[in-house]
Amino acid sequence: EKEGMERYETFKTKLRKAFSPYRLGLPPSLDQVRADMGTDQLILDQALNSTMRDLRNHFLPSQLLKDFYADEGAPVSRNPSALFLAYGSISNPDDETGELPANGYVRGGLGALAEVLTDAAVEAGAIIHTGKAVEKVLVEGNNAIGLRLEDQTEIRSRIVVSNLDPKTTFLKILPKDSVHAEIKQRIAALKTNVSCYKFLAAVSELPQWEAWQGDPTEPSEGGVRLNVSEAEISASYDALEAGRPTEKPVISVSVPSIVDPTLAPAGHHTVSCYVYPAPGNLKASNWENERERVADLIIDQINSHAPNFKNSIIHQHLRVPSDLVESNSLTDGCIWHIQHDADQLFRNRPLPEFADYRAHLKNLYLCGSGQHPGGEVSGLPGHNAAQEILKDLNG
Repeated sequence: EKEGMERYETFKTKLRKAFSPYRLGLPPSLDQVRADMGTDQLILDQALNSTMRDLRNHFLPSQLLKDFYADEGAPVSRNPSALFLAYGSISNPDDETGELPANGYVRGGLGALAEVLTDAAVEAGAIIHTGKAVEKVLVEGNNAIGLRLEDQTEIRSRIVVSNLDPKTTFLKILPKDSVHAEIKQRIAALKTNVSCYKFLAAVSELPQWEAWQGDPTEPSEGGVRLNVSEAEISASYDALEAGRPTEKPVISVSVPSIVDPTLAPAGHHTVSCYVYPAPGNLKASNWENERERVADLIIDQINSHAPNFKNSIIHQHLRVPSDLVESNSLTDGCIWHIQHDADQLFRNRPLPEFADYRAHLKNLYLCGSGQHPGGEVSGLPGHNAAQEILKDLNG
């Protein structure tokens, strides 16, 4: 079993390493990556011709190991292409310095990052409009010339940069006659239907995990995953495809206050759970009707492994897919803007003709997670878009 794990980990490491040089810059073609891989080209071919389950069956000799790795790709689809693993290159060490990216918690919570970025932009002379949605991109001829806000304020600008997901950009805020019907059709077909929940709780004590024999704080210093077997993930996707909430979703439990004590009073903690998959849209109900039941389901499943959890909760909040739609303008509540499946990565993200961060209109650029290399809060698509904008501005 150890040999199988080692071969699987080596496969993943080599695949991610092949794509990591392309994180900062335009996405590569697969031919380009293949040429650079030399004798490891067969790894790319295997990734292109295998699903995640195929790969586990090939490398891992026991069902126990297959279940241990079963949640790799599970946020994306039931059984995505193994090329999905190449997306993990965004977390690789720097190719020159060996330094790891600054992954982890933001001190003070993620909102603190937005505040820092806001302060830097204002200091540089930016004027920021908040609390007003963008109604339309202003277009003259084949040029984006600014924005109209929902209060009808018009802002003229030399360039327009959209951090929204591709469906919102192309199908909602661009004038209908400025997008060709064929582009609309292809954008509408992009996969966004898999969403997630975010369960947050303030608790009076750390979860006491039953199966843990060591220091009780240690599991909370990392993360605990529940419901991660292949059978459980398949059952979750059966429910998702039927338009129902999943009964036993994957629950990834972390305790940010262990790392950042400023998040909670002394002796108390914050618990953050990333829970997936969830259908972007329900067929026979709505998320308001399901919210309380789903929250109870998540709490009970955590409590079955950490029996003090339920009684330790002081306050709780569940964000369901409809919250992600309303609060974050995410189509179907898809947190990656479009899913990280193989046909929506690299030169295909979001469509081949827009993979260079430029839309079809002059002066309109795309910088969100729907661009290469994807991600949640990596900053990489924004960095890459900025480089292309500067190239154009500097002629």
